[in-house]
Formats: sequence, C-alpha cells, structure tokens
Amino acid sequence: MPFLAVVHLRELVCQECGTKIADPGARSFVVDPTGEPIGFDAEHMPEEMTLTVACPGGHVATLLVPNEVAVEETMAIPDSAPIAADVVLSEI
Repeated sequence: MPFLAVVHLRELVCQECGTKIADPGARSFVVDPTGEPIGFDAEHMPEEMTLTVACPGGHVATLLVPNEVAVEETMAIPDSAPIAADVVLSEI
C-alpha cells in the first residue's frame, strides 16, 4: 500500500497573507484530517484528488491533482527534495 506525496510544480504562496507555503520541487505528504499518512491501493491509484494545505497563519488553500500539482510515491522522493507542509486529502 503506497503512500503519496504532492510534488509542487511551482511556488505556492498563501493568497490571503502572502506567506510562502512551498518552493518549486518541494514535496508535501498526503495525510488525513488527523495528520495520519494515507495509504492507497497500488492497483487503484486515484487519478484525481482535491487536497488542502494551510499556511502557518491557518489560511487554507485548495490544490487539485493533476491540474495544479503532481503526485508520486513517497519512496520516489529524492533525498535532496525540500519538504513542505502536509496536504490533507479532501476528496477523491
């Protein structure tokens, strides 16, 4: 059961306060609302997901897979990749 990470394709900045949430190339782990990592069925990986991420000020942004961000298995994350805030799975 693989775990997924979001690959931020471009800089992500909070629309409300301007705080940087993620740099291009950073990874965010996909978690449930309690912060626990979510495992996905390797044979039925979701093609579309709606995710949310909060800036340090608590403002929430919505991210759409695959339109705005990409995903990869966490085992594929390069050691040099920066890690960004976790994203919460809202909808598959």
